[in-house]
Amino acid sequence: MIRRDKYVITSTHLDKQGDIMAKSALDSMLPFLNGERKPRLGLEHIRTSPPFGAVMNGEIVKRQDDHYYLTAEMVYFDKQEIIRLPDGTQLLKEFFSEGEYPFIESVDEEVSKMIIATDRANFEKYSDINDIYNSVKQEVDLEFDTLEFGRKSELPDPETIITITKIIAGTLGIIKSKVTEKLGEAIGEDLVKIYKFFSKLAEETIKKVKPANRPKNFVISYPNTDCNIELVITTHKADRVLTSLDKEKLKSIADKIEQLANLDPEKIQFVYNDSDNWEFNYLLTKSGAVIGTIKSFNKRNELYNQILEKQKKDEKGSS
Repeated sequence: MIRRDKYVITSTHLDKQGDIMAKSALDSMLPFLNGERKPRLGLEHIRTSPPFGAVMNGEIVKRQDDHYYLTAEMVYFDKQEIIRLPDGTQLLKEFFSEGEYPFIESVDEEVSKMIIATDRANFEKYSDINDIYNSVKQEVDLEFDTLEFGRKSELPDPETIITITKIIAGTLGIIKSKVTEKLGEAIGEDLVKIYKFFSKLAEETIKKVKPANRPKNFVISYPNTDCNIELVITTHKADRVLTSLDKEKLKSIADKIEQLANLDPEKIQFVYNDSDNWEFNYLLTKSGAVIGTIKSFNKRNELYNQILEKQKKDEKGSS
């Protein structure tokens, strides 16, 4: 039987970050919860954890305190199976026994210009974000737009999302491109600019984000019509971001994407591991299933249990 838990997602009350959601903002969220595609049921905004299922069936209710509450069902995958790749690698698949609910995040559109997105909660003031962007612009001749995103948590780990174009993905070697192979020297010059861009962005971001003692997440996203690709580097050191973008290291990603193509992916995530290599983490399919390494699911479940234990201790402490 599919597990469904109903929760309040947000309300018009003052939240822990000092923000108040307007009723119209709650209304604007309903199409995302009630459309054909669904938001992931995730774990504490941790991008590298495979989803547990999907969030759906949104509803807005007014309670006796005259505030409005956005509620939704947290629906958990109820089926599992082992998948084996041709090379013998074992992967785990989680999915629903009834219904298919592809994920909203898998349909980000391809961009014609790079985009840097940050969570303002990770900065003391807005000017810190602008200082980062200005430093990058002064150092590197590459155009980019900027965006903000919000994560409703007390203070989530710092995260910077860099959405890249097809040309940059090909230049770095994330995807195989015959065009970039033919451009030779021109591509070499562009590669120097790209490396400089990531180096400066990582350096300035690590200086200014908070909490300073938490690892910094740099997410490189390449959305496209074939399959969205996401690379995640978690680090305290700016030079590690640059090291991760070495073309020889990234070549393994292009090879792995070809190997995973038969699993019908819409989005594939890779993480930069402790051995300084890229490894496949998990993917989201066109039918709304998640397929990943046994390691990725074990880490997710272990962290989930740790969070539950902490909640229990906090509840005992406050009683």
